[in-house]
Amino acid sequence: MLTRRQLLLAGLATGVASMAGCSSGSKEAGNGRPVREFGIASDPWKAADWGQAVGAKPTMVMEFESWDRNRTLDAHFQAAKDGKMESFAITWEPWTPVDLAANADAQSAVQPKFSNQAIVAGSLDGYIRNFATAVKKSDLTVYIRYAHEMNGDWYPWYHDPAVYAQAWRHIVDVFRSVGAKKAKFVFAPAVNLYQADDSAWMAGVQQYWPGAEYVDQVGTTMINLGRSKAYYVKDFKPRLKLLHETFGKGVVLAEVNSASEGRLKFFTELRTWLSTPEADYIRSVILSQLPSHGQASLGDQVGDLSWQVPTDDETRPVIKALIKDITPVA
Repeated sequence: MLTRRQLLLAGLATGVASMAGCSSGSKEAGNGRPVREFGIASDPWKAADWGQAVGAKPTMVMEFESWDRNRTLDAHFQAAKDGKMESFAITWEPWTPVDLAANADAQSAVQPKFSNQAIVAGSLDGYIRNFATAVKKSDLTVYIRYAHEMNGDWYPWYHDPAVYAQAWRHIVDVFRSVGAKKAKFVFAPAVNLYQADDSAWMAGVQQYWPGAEYVDQVGTTMINLGRSKAYYVKDFKPRLKLLHETFGKGVVLAEVNSASEGRLKFFTELRTWLSTPEADYIRSVILSQLPSHGQASLGDQVGDLSWQVPTDDETRPVIKALIKDITPVA
């Protein structure tokens, strides 16, 4: 039997209406498939240099934003607009971050200030309202991946699934109350490939579901950590399809990356799959090459995730081609 920490680390490896212009049967990319978004996990000021190095532009950036910062992202939104982007993605985390490598138990402990119960009670409404107002003023389509991987046990918001769903609905209601119509909420569980049974996995996910009227897209992490945690596109496909079919929403690949060993196979498989009708429900792909928690925690058990697409001669052409395949402004 896997220990709790092994499950936690394995989860890291796997770890709204449809996007305008991206639904099946709408605009098509050069390969005849639906146009999607391609994003990178980065602040918007670095996006132009990344695109120049790769030879194809991302259509959005995705930032991780923890609630303890107690700020809005007005300058970030403006920088994205200055870079000719029309959309922005945020992984919005209600907590004060804890270093996973240093203390796994502390990472999952309830933080009362940011708990599901506190959100439902309205004690954070001022912050939520200010953030929603900034999203509205930006006039960008802002995809909010709120409290992701909730069906694992490595973040504090996994506690009390029913209250998690209430907190989600409360947040969306606040956004609606300020008229933030271009905010799109992404429900993003972990794929948890260490769970062999699809039905058991989905049952765990459904505990947290806030309701179709409160979710615009679903999504998940898609990372090949390599070595003992090596996963390829074929391993993720069944659960991506199950997410789509269960909830009836388009799917975001919200954190995509691979260890250096196997990276060319991983991204070539991804590009090939996205070019087929089977993958038409995928709405966006977000490459995340930020420092890896899995790398820090597992060390030599996993591959090297420190490489970067812009400086990698083997993978860069594949990513460039993938972007040009799926986006309208590559």
